Amino acid sequence: MDGIAMTETLEQKRERIQEFNLTSDLFAGKVFEDLTACQELCRILMQDPGLQLKDVKTQYVIRNLISHSVQLDILAETVTGGLINVELQMYKEAEPFRRTRYYTSCIDMSILDKGKEYYELPSVTILYITKSDFIGGKKGFYQIRRKTDRKNPEGTGLDNGLYEKYFNLKYPTRYKEINELLQYLENSTPYYQTKLFPRIVERVNYYKIQREGVDIMCEIADRIKKEGKIEGKIEDILDLLEELGKIPTRIAQRIRQETDLKVLGRWLRCAASASSILEFERRM
Repeated sequence: MDGIAMTETLEQKRERIQEFNLTSDLFAGKVFEDLTACQELCRILMQDPGLQLKDVKTQYVIRNLISHSVQLDILAETVTGGLINVELQMYKEAEPFRRTRYYTSCIDMSILDKGKEYYELPSVTILYITKSDFIGGKKGFYQIRRKTDRKNPEGTGLDNGLYEKYFNLKYPTRYKEINELLQYLENSTPYYQTKLFPRIVERVNYYKIQREGVDIMCEIADRIKKEGKIEGKIEDILDLLEELGKIPTRIAQRIRQETDLKVLGRWLRCAASASSILEFERRM
């Protein structure tokens, strides 16, 4: 934290993080890393009050050395071995269904060890929450059903263990419990009272009101802000160098590995004034 942040009072810190809500990856990741809070979330969205979770991971990265790695907002495992992936996508994207397709393929690849049979794959449920109704049916909830096409007599309905449920914050659903939860995800007030998801509210209160939780959130927010500045300067330097020609791998790697903002600022000025990549390298 910088010098200004270190002198902040508790009230100033609280005020700074009040804008966070449970549609934010940052805030949701901290609240739902708690097993009970995540269990409340999944029980309500899946309309399964008896659901029991065994484990939960937030901001879970599945690394792929050949293709794109993915970061799942929430990945939970049930006591029966099923997996639940909760995704909070508040920005507009072109192909949400294709994102889901890729995410589920990455989950499958990460859990099916060599030598195991395909039937050993656990069931995977996707709970996808968006701000707008990208499907366009003017409903707050959609469930993908795989069933027989009546127009195709040769077709048949099969269960492949993948279940998809899509929610949005624009329209209400026909389930009052889901409606209350979705509204709370968007508002996330720390003193809210409910019997439906008391642990979620308790966690929100901890990170928005309690000193220890507030300090944790402020530290995370400051770190992410700094990382964003670092990433922005790195991209600005690389953009300027690309105008001068092909960037050697050794230079690009050195730039991407730098984390000192002062050094990156100096390199940015060098990149802006250099007439060639060779000149930039000499002045680094």
